[in-house]
Amino acid sequence: MINLITTVGTSLFRNYGIASNDENYKCMGDKPYECYQEYLNESKQVERAIISFYDNKDSTDDISAEIKTTKKVKESLNADIDVYLLAADTIISCLAANIIKYFLEKDDIRVHFNPELYVIKGLQVQNRKKFINEGLSNLITRVNTILKENNPGNVAFNISGGYKVTIPYFTLMAQINRCSTYYTFENTEELIEIPAAPISINDEMFNKYRKEFEELSSYINDYDRWKNNHHEFTNIAKSCIETYGNIASLSPIGEILWGNYKNKYVSFFATDEVVGKIKENKELANKLLKILGNEEIRKRKTEKKGKHLVYDDGNNGFRIIYIDHDDKIYVYAAFDHEPDELKFLDDPKQSNKMEDYDFEYYAINKQALTSGKSDWLEKPPLLPPFRRRT
Repeated sequence: MINLITTVGTSLFRNYGIASNDENYKCMGDKPYECYQEYLNESKQVERAIISFYDNKDSTDDISAEIKTTKKVKESLNADIDVYLLAADTIISCLAANIIKYFLEKDDIRVHFNPELYVIKGLQVQNRKKFINEGLSNLITRVNTILKENNPGNVAFNISGGYKVTIPYFTLMAQINRCSTYYTFENTEELIEIPAAPISINDEMFNKYRKEFEELSSYINDYDRWKNNHHEFTNIAKSCIETYGNIASLSPIGEILWGNYKNKYVSFFATDEVVGKIKENKELANKLLKILGNEEIRKRKTEKKGKHLVYDDGNNGFRIIYIDHDDKIYVYAAFDHEPDELKFLDDPKQSNKMEDYDFEYYAINKQALTSGKSDWLEKPPLLPPFRRRT
């Protein structure tokens, strides 16, 4: 299975010949996606016209660059493809994504495109400042989320569509995550692959300055003062910092590198008892890694059993009991034997409240765990422990 991150352009409108002579299309222009409902009738008319025109043709390859490249990647790799369509913050980009989704699904290719997630807010080319500060940042965040939810070894990039200005950033993200990049060469049938290069990022700076990167990812409001207190870091990491007056944040390169680093780890809070169990039982640790690394799986397999939230792995004995609070996971019980879980759940003295437990902050190095290394569990000094109420 290959998860193909695909940027959406508007070549399908040019190929259909609608861009210059259709009033419905022209009235939408470069209007932002937030106006989509206002132009719903016009967009539906354009969508119906294009789908009707191509629906009965023998081949859909030439509808758009995105479709052509996706089908060629599938053929070249001889593998199932899951496509993630990333649209710009415009009505016509969302419309293009909907049409591309329709034709790819007709060819039995699974497509992820929920406009609320995959229309990238601020990604437009009319306002450079908005593109850099909002659009590019949101694009990098969305790509990092997809990489986090999938094994980067099973992710590739299709850059045949979308804004050319995003290509360097996609190329960098692909290379540091060791993903291949694909496009179809101009007007030919030739598929071009940019394979993952043997690039390795030194994690030492991120290990040492986790706290600084975390703070920058949420913006620094008084950068002059902050800089004076973090002088060594700001000298070393200049390319990772972007300033706007006295406000600072991660630069696009900083976001890409920090996202890559964070995707190597999953973090959580746990009690000493839970940590002891997962250290002794690697299979249990891998179950924990699965629920921490993929929110969709966690929500789908979590049940409310009495007063406790329980991740139930299915037809086996693995169960993880946790609290989800402020986007952080607090694990207070874990089992590899179902009778032990049932005994815990039946005990009225077992609390489901954070204040009744002592939690420490941990991070799992995903690659180290899956490759069988012994140093897969770390205790970074980023967040303080949570102590039970006395």
